[in-house]
Amino acid sequence: MDLEDYIESGIIESYLLGLATREEVVMFERMRNIYPQLNGEIATMEYKLQKLGEEGGIAPPAQVWNRIAERIQWEEVSTKTGTKQKQNQGHTYIIQAQNRTMTISIWWRCAFIALCVIVMALMASTFYFYRKYSQLEQRLLQIYPTSEPKSHPVVK
Repeated sequence: MDLEDYIESGIIESYLLGLATREEVVMFERMRNIYPQLNGEIATMEYKLQKLGEEGGIAPPAQVWNRIAERIQWEEVSTKTGTKQKQNQGHTYIIQAQNRTMTISIWWRCAFIALCVIVMALMASTFYFYRKYSQLEQRLLQIYPTSEPKSHPVVK
């Protein structure tokens, strides 16, 4: 069996995810001993799976962890008395995650809208007065035509 075909068969992913059968695990361990480059492939695939898990993972709320801890009932063995003492005493710690969306006050929004309206009004008035100026200039040119300067003959 070719090593590349063996790697591309998906055995590394099955091995890392715990989906491989007992026979496949034994065979894979033998192949690791024979081909040390499989260890590099395993490290690469572990990294890819870790990144995939981090990108798609969502942290559960604090209350969920508290319920899980209560079900498991974490206990710590005391070294002095040899008795067990509960580590979790029902304290709920809620950590507020930072919101990635930026919140803007309603007054700032109103100010921004007013600013946009003022800018549009100034642009409209500028365009209006420019057209009036052009019309006035055209009318003045019709009333008072410009006289072309008389050309003087050039003396040589």
